Amino acid sequence: MGHENRAHGGSSRVRRLAAITTAVTVAVGTPAVAVAVGVTSQAGVAYAADSGCRHDDSDRLHQRAGGGCDGTRHPKPTVTVTKTATATATVTATTTATATTTATATVTATATACGTGVDSTKPNGNEQFLAALADGVPYAGRRPNTNINPDNPNIVSGPANAAGWIDLSTIAGYPTDSPVCGVSVDAQGSDAFYKIITQGGSVYTLRCAANGTTLVCPAPAQGTTPQSQWTAVSPQP
Repeated sequence: MGHENRAHGGSSRVRRLAAITTAVTVAVGTPAVAVAVGVTSQAGVAYAADSGCRHDDSDRLHQRAGGGCDGTRHPKPTVTVTKTATATATVTATTTATATTTATATVTATATACGTGVDSTKPNGNEQFLAALADGVPYAGRRPNTNINPDNPNIVSGPANAAGWIDLSTIAGYPTDSPVCGVSVDAQGSDAFYKIITQGGSVYTLRCAANGTTLVCPAPAQGTTPQSQWTAVSPQP
């Protein structure tokens, strides 16, 4: 019988111990973490572990030294432990900005005329030959009777000594790739020679007929000599 009672008591303790379960609840969130731990009975009532009480084989509670058991089972509140951890998120943003500015300026200057000028020569006492540059255009003229009237203002040209100047830019060979910037004249015997220089530095010469009574540009053809025209000097300066 004693063996059966011990067996019965042992089985009872096993069942009671099996009835006590441990529940651990862990909840994880962001940014906090909470942990709750409790001890509950099978009936749903929580009991705290008491080191001052024990159970004997007859399933009765006895008070240990310094304990507080009174022979009955008292429900005690569930112990909850909460731990809180705070996580702070760090966000790093990188922005790259590229600015490209390109400016192109093109300036084109075109010269049309280099200005004005005048030149003259007096090969004899009866006449004077003149050259003039107006707005980049060279002109030729003759002033007669200078020996009789040195202050004669009249300009004549051509075989009939018509009033006015001869436009030398209309004669063959005249340079068109660069504006004319200067003009000059000299005369000797039956010829008058006009010279021009361009903005690019090229020099040209033209022969006119000057027989002492008229000025004819260009000089007309005579025998095997063709009509004159503008000719670039060689070598150039």
